[in-house]
Amino acid sequence: MNFLTIVTVVISSALTIPWPLVAQSMGSETTIDIEVVRAILLNGLEQHKQMDIEFARAIPDSALRWKPTPEVRDFAQQIDHIAVDNANFVVWGGIRDMHPTFGDSAVYLNDKAELERFVVASYVWVIETLRSLPPEELVVETELFGQRLQRWHVYLQALAHADWTRGQVVPYFRLNGMGPPGWKSY
Repeated sequence: MNFLTIVTVVISSALTIPWPLVAQSMGSETTIDIEVVRAILLNGLEQHKQMDIEFARAIPDSALRWKPTPEVRDFAQQIDHIAVDNANFVVWGGIRDMHPTFGDSAVYLNDKAELERFVVASYVWVIETLRSLPPEELVVETELFGQRLQRWHVYLQALAHADWTRGQVVPYFRLNGMGPPGWKSY
């Protein structure tokens, strides 16, 4: 594990944790406390869940299925994409064989309350997979998108993807005459 990877974990989770808790320099090697990494990732997932809920609540009903151009996802589909891919990353990274369905898309894509329920169910499943992994399983190498990485890094990739996708919906708010919910440190 390199220094850049540790920094990425801390930054993407929007936490300020004293470095001695995360990493200790051992000559030319750096070691990490995997339980601190787990705590950072869990906090990040909880933060992302809250942000996705706030985004879903903030969009007007009239813009739930709105999209700026025909070839892109509508707002509800973008939120669905974040939540589904969080679970998909866990599956694609070889941490779980399959994930449960979290609802009927014909329902939750057309109802803000159901979309929120869907988002919560998906995040809860991902959070529980992370909580339930024994520490030694978090450092097992796996493959995701052709890249070799440790399992804990799969969750970091899911967080990065969620940030990327959530950022794509900011124009959906702006083009509907409003700003998105503000960023918060939870």
